[in-house]
Amino acid sequence: MTPVRIERPARDVARLVLDDPAKRNALSAELRNALLAAADTVLSDDAVRAVVLTGAGGVFCAGGDLSTMGGMTVETGRARMKAGHRLVRLLAGAEKPIIAAIEGPAMGGGAGLALLADIVVMGAGAVVGFPYFKVGLVPDYGLFHTLPRRVGVAQARRLFVTAATVRSGEALAMGLADRVVPDGEVQAAALAEAAALAAMPAHAFALTKQQLAQMPASLDAALEMEALAQAIAFGTADHAEGRAAFFGKRRAVFRSDDGAER
Repeated sequence: MTPVRIERPARDVARLVLDDPAKRNALSAELRNALLAAADTVLSDDAVRAVVLTGAGGVFCAGGDLSTMGGMTVETGRARMKAGHRLVRLLAGAEKPIIAAIEGPAMGGGAGLALLADIVVMGAGAVVGFPYFKVGLVPDYGLFHTLPRRVGVAQARRLFVTAATVRSGEALAMGLADRVVPDGEVQAAALAEAAALAAMPAHAFALTKQQLAQMPASLDAALEMEALAQAIAFGTADHAEGRAAFFGKRRAVFRSDDGAER
């Protein structure tokens, strides 16, 4: 049985569920490869406009699979990391909205996976942890890029060097999470976020996400990126629909009645 499930809980929304209870959804090679394949499937599906990433069994992801880390050389360790980076690049580069729904712990690489999402929803009892120093390792799964962008360099440094585990309230206060809801409401809240983002203009969302990924940049570089992106956006059907809705005093609908992009 595959350790990753694809579900379709709502129109336009796919849910990727990590499901390896024996290892608390740890990032084994099997799970990582299954998630890579599943993510590629839903991100390339025109009927999917937003993706929820979550874990089964009340656990988001326990992080790296320590049972497979013994006896590695520099060469095999680097190969292992490069394999993981294929997944990081796919999720980070996704032009569709990704929402992380965290129930229980998201530790180490699991925290890295969660922070590749555009929106992070945590249950009140969930935690996000960075325990790398406890096992003599350094942060991975893109955390040197994503965590400072969410909480700032000073906070990221503190979380890394103290091997901190952050509870939901603190995560929300520092910007590590976007929403905290009661534990039994995480999936519903994540689906609501996904539905809201799925209704946004897909091209404008993708262009904005690409530009944010390049920040920080100089003002001149930011203005040039803005000019290139807006020139593309001006010619999209989404913009035509947005203008028509504005002048028609109605809500814009950025897809046709059959669910296809306009």
